[in-house]
Amino acid sequence: MEAAAPRPQLFEQTSQYRHWRFTPEALEELRAVNNKQGVERVLRGLREEAQVDDQDSAETRISEATNNLLTPREELQLIRYYLQMIVQTIAALSKTYREHGLLKSEAVNNIKATAINFMKRFYLHNVVFDYPPRSIMLTCLYLATKVENSFMKIDDFIRPLKAAEEKRGAKVQTKSDDILGLEFVVIQSLQFELAVHHPYRPAYGFYLDMQAYYEDLELLKSVYDHALRYIDNSLFTDLVFFYQPSQIALGAFKVAAKEKDIDIDIDTYLAQRFDARSLEVLYSVLDDVQDALSDFKLVTIKEAQPIDRKLILCRNPEKNPNSKLFKKKVADQGETPYISDSDSD
Repeated sequence: MEAAAPRPQLFEQTSQYRHWRFTPEALEELRAVNNKQGVERVLRGLREEAQVDDQDSAETRISEATNNLLTPREELQLIRYYLQMIVQTIAALSKTYREHGLLKSEAVNNIKATAINFMKRFYLHNVVFDYPPRSIMLTCLYLATKVENSFMKIDDFIRPLKAAEEKRGAKVQTKSDDILGLEFVVIQSLQFELAVHHPYRPAYGFYLDMQAYYEDLELLKSVYDHALRYIDNSLFTDLVFFYQPSQIALGAFKVAAKEKDIDIDIDTYLAQRFDARSLEVLYSVLDDVQDALSDFKLVTIKEAQPIDRKLILCRNPEKNPNSKLFKKKVADQGETPYISDSDSD
């Protein structure tokens, strides 16, 4: 009688493990293919637009777009900048939301992490030529409030956004349709899989478990607090596509424990909790996680702005409401299909 196959771990039964895991090479190839197809759609759309536009003007547009098409790396940089903007947005608005009883402080981390994960997944199936990141960012953030049991009405969600935009004199202001009209597009791109697992929960579990192995609990708490900071940074990397949340959490602990003025050996804990064979595999993973966390750098506004300006010139006219091609197709259809508006228009 054959021995029964080992039962998969709980995380291995999730949609995140089954459908949203890649090798670094496969992820890079996926993004390159998406970018190539996006470029082809832009050029095809511009050629089609040339038939309804002034010839000289159309040729200028095609030339400008061709000279400013974003590379896969530039796309990724721009997306990562807007991932960072999710954190800044929720940090700026969470006080207002909490004052009106719309958001619990303990939910902020999960909403932030879920929104970021949604946006990263979205751009595995879409490109910024078709969907500029700003409206996608806000749609993912609003959708995350629902998924993380912090639902608020759309008017309540955008009210502080509009107030902030008015205060800084923004030319384009957020409208509810900018978000609601994209919700189904985002959910469809997520393959209707809205459950997201983050490293925060396993990190807290490890912190509790480690208290039985270390005497200096104050020092351990310091390591845990620093590890959370590295987990925050991990959200902007591709680690979630490569490794399990618990592995990312342990990698964050190891990086945090190496910081100046912190003298705690996480390997002591690992040696007591895992057998030698498991440790051999785990250490290889943790080395990769630590390298990614140690090398991580934020995308600065100075780096993002030139890319955003280039995107203005290479939008897909078929999905740009300011283009003549889009307006003609709307007139031909006799209705107004929703396409996201953006500061990048």
